[in-house]
Amino acid sequence: VPNKYRILLEENIGRTSTALNQIELDLLRTLPNNFHYHNPDDKGIVMLRRVLVAFSWYKPDVGYCQGLNRLAAIALLFLDEEMSFWYLVTVVQCFMPDGYYGNQLIASQADQRVLKDLMAEKLPKLTSFFEYYKVDYSPVTFNWFLTVYVDTVPTETMLQIWDSFLYEGSKVLFRYAIALFKSNEEQLLKLDNPSAIFSQIRRMGKLAYDPQRLSQIAFRELHSFPMRIVNQKRILHTRQVEVWLMLHNWQPLPSRCCLQAEQQEVDRDRQRYYKSRQHPSDNDNDTTEQS
Repeated sequence: VPNKYRILLEENIGRTSTALNQIELDLLRTLPNNFHYHNPDDKGIVMLRRVLVAFSWYKPDVGYCQGLNRLAAIALLFLDEEMSFWYLVTVVQCFMPDGYYGNQLIASQADQRVLKDLMAEKLPKLTSFFEYYKVDYSPVTFNWFLTVYVDTVPTETMLQIWDSFLYEGSKVLFRYAIALFKSNEEQLLKLDNPSAIFSQIRRMGKLAYDPQRLSQIAFRELHSFPMRIVNQKRILHTRQVEVWLMLHNWQPLPSRCCLQAEQQEVDRDRQRYYKSRQHPSDNDNDTTEQS
């Protein structure tokens, strides 16, 4: 429909929804180290609000989900406002499985189970190590997947991942997650307590400064990644998640809490960032600040 984006915004002026309330809460949490999104009146924040609001009316079955703000924000750094809206629609409708950003995050939760299956196949030693220390990495990887690595790895690495994502589809979420674990496997195996292990897992993304090496691991060293197998696992685990939801009377999934925990950490990072701006350090060379 011509001018669909403009029509969505104009026809819904004055309407309220829970999605709109959540959007307002998340706007200033988006890409906290990027100057386009620092203040409520910044042009980036104004455009981001419109894109997310329009999307919430266009996809009422999704509305708004934490993670969509980062996808839209990164698009606005490269595309105009309307194109960013359609980019967000395309990612949700065409690149990600149905239900990935829905109210219960069913497909997102299923993908975390698929990842654990693939980790056991590709990195059995590290998987046994995590099981021994009872370390659950899904609070971190859930956020990686939901945001397609936006603001979780350095900018150059993120762009490399997105090139692969737009070419090959959501299968690359698993490739790069396992590649990150493989590139840190030796260091992780030296640790001997759950807290230190989990802290290292949380740092892995931010330390991935070599996108070429990471891609080499993801596409060469991990060998075959048949989409047919990934899809079979997704179907199986989606059914299991749906059963889990029914047995628990459709209560929010644990991974929703995981994302909220990650968002709280983003808020803390934002506070640390502003303190560093007041007391600049010579070591501050984060590329996302200049994006």
